[in-house]
Amino acid sequence: MKVRVTGEQRAVAVLKAFDKDVFKGIDKGLKLAGEVLRDEVRGKTPSGAPLSNWGRWNATRTSKAGVSSTRDLSYNAAKVRTGIKVVTSQPKRETTGGKFRVAVATMSPAGAMYALAGSARKRYGQESSYRGRSFVDNLNNKSGRKYARGMNEAMKNNAVVARAKEKVAAVIRDAERAADRILGGRR
Repeated sequence: MKVRVTGEQRAVAVLKAFDKDVFKGIDKGLKLAGEVLRDEVRGKTPSGAPLSNWGRWNATRTSKAGVSSTRDLSYNAAKVRTGIKVVTSQPKRETTGGKFRVAVATMSPAGAMYALAGSARKRYGQESSYRGRSFVDNLNNKSGRKYARGMNEAMKNNAVVARAKEKVAAVIRDAERAADRILGGRR
């Protein structure tokens, strides 16, 4: 979910320049708004392994220097659910302070595999690899859902999106009031 604060750039810029605590409150408020969506995505994540043969998988990579590293790809529902987080950022090139990004991201490797397997982009010759194709087909057939599992369902739930938008609107109203107080306005 991207939030573009239009018309309020002046208020956000004033807060950024004169009251850092209130400006940080905008970030916290946007995170709270994103938590509504995050909780919905967590609820859509399976409590057990999405595929019966998804066991203790490890990926090992050897660098050019001969150093090998191992990544745990096994599906642990608790780790996957707690790995779904709300991330906010404000690009540094936005000097007006009017643009924030709120994203719900899956931080665990197994959670990312579950959510994103079968995306439109072809990677690593997956289309020509039987194992890659069968993994995606089995995951799609078992879950009944395709690419961006969890997030798409959460975004289709109008009540959840409406609650998140209401929280964002409340954060912006509070920011405008605080900026008006700084500039000597009435609110």
